[in-house]
Amino acid sequence: MHKGWCLLGATPLGGLILTITQALQQKGSAGEPIPGIFQALQALGVAIRQGQLHLIAAGPGTGKSALALNLVIRSGVPTMYFSADSDAFTQYVRSAARISGWTTAQVEEAVRNQQTTTIDAALTSLDARWNFDASPSLDEIEQSLMAYAMIYGWPALTIIDNVTNVDAPEMGEGHAGLDELCGFFHDLARRTGSAIILLHHVTGIYNDGNNPIPLSGIKGQIGRVPEVILTLHRGGTEFEGYDLRVSNVKNRGGKADPSGFTFARLGWQPERMLIDG
Repeated sequence: MHKGWCLLGATPLGGLILTITQALQQKGSAGEPIPGIFQALQALGVAIRQGQLHLIAAGPGTGKSALALNLVIRSGVPTMYFSADSDAFTQYVRSAARISGWTTAQVEEAVRNQQTTTIDAALTSLDARWNFDASPSLDEIEQSLMAYAMIYGWPALTIIDNVTNVDAPEMGEGHAGLDELCGFFHDLARRTGSAIILLHHVTGIYNDGNNPIPLSGIKGQIGRVPEVILTLHRGGTEFEGYDLRVSNVKNRGGKADPSGFTFARLGWQPERMLIDG
């Protein structure tokens, strides 16, 4: 158990011996689905639930961060976002484009010309706090969540973008270390009641993002712990329009297809960071 757990303490269920009905009565928000999930994903039986661990895996530039950001904005729930993979400017541009309807190029031009008043007003609706450390330690993640909780209560949603950026030498190296790191975040979700989403990479043959990615295509084979695992690949063309294809390769609460060939099609406008469906 990580030493920082003495700071985080325990949920009402931690360390107690209960009947299943007593546990249900004391669960708090655990198990509650995050609102705003895409209808196409709901049709596959996918939900993002508080108190559970979720993994989104895809190749570089396929849309992991875009999907996470759209979930944050669509849900409207209090969120803590650890953006190790992208800096503050990048996330500002993406968030502003998604909320305002502008293109990312238009947002960047507004920033250069110091004409962001309209954009900043639109961003006030985004109930998220950010940590931009490029390699946060487990202690820093815990302390940031504690600081958040002291002011706002525990976040309903926590994003780790990307999990391989987390500095956790105590977890070991290779597949075993990644699996142990998932165990840490699974315990963190259970104790805080936050829906935790880890963004992660895939193995080399799937890095182009053009084909369905199976459960076995996740880098490090860390599919054991998360309750829900989604993999992403692209579809469509610039002329006919793009779509983002989301495969439910693991779904502890419902049906799943580990081959990756069962997927939801989501509309995708990369220049506006807009995903719908």
